[in-house]
Amino acid sequence: MSAMDRTHEDSLTERYRELSDDIAAAVAVVSAKRGNALHAITVDSFLDVSYDPPTMAVSVYGGSRMMETLEMSEHYAISLLNSSQRDISERLGASGQPLYGSLKGIDTFPAPHSGQPVLTDAIAWFELRTTQMLEVATHSLVVGEVVSMGAGAHSSKNKPLLRWRKAYGTMGPR
Repeated sequence: MSAMDRTHEDSLTERYRELSDDIAAAVAVVSAKRGNALHAITVDSFLDVSYDPPTMAVSVYGGSRMMETLEMSEHYAISLLNSSQRDISERLGASGQPLYGSLKGIDTFPAPHSGQPVLTDAIAWFELRTTQMLEVATHSLVVGEVVSMGAGAHSSKNKPLLRWRKAYGTMGPR
């Protein structure tokens, strides 16, 4: 690749990052057990894929320890954060977090089907059985069929935690 091509690619990447920051996104925690240890990361790249059967997908960096965990586990959970859980988002989104003990001090309960950790105060949560993993550029899309789901105890009173332009925010009540 020539220096000119590399410069063009770098500017394209920077422009993409700049414009993709304009996509407002809900913030969630993806969690799974690795052996007996609970592991979790913050994500804002996830979506519902289908209602029949209920299916979701999440994008996870391919070289991450979380991706290794997801490859070893048949199930995982997605917990949608409420606007008061910014500290959890920042903590679980920080690079270099320990593989074990990432959920220490965060209230969780085991999902009914597989026992995957779910955040107690999440607005909503989904327990998924992995059906596909697709490598796309530097990330993997982990697709899962929803096997159970629920709402947090105060979900009707809580507002969602959102990210937009590298900042946190929320929106009005339901």
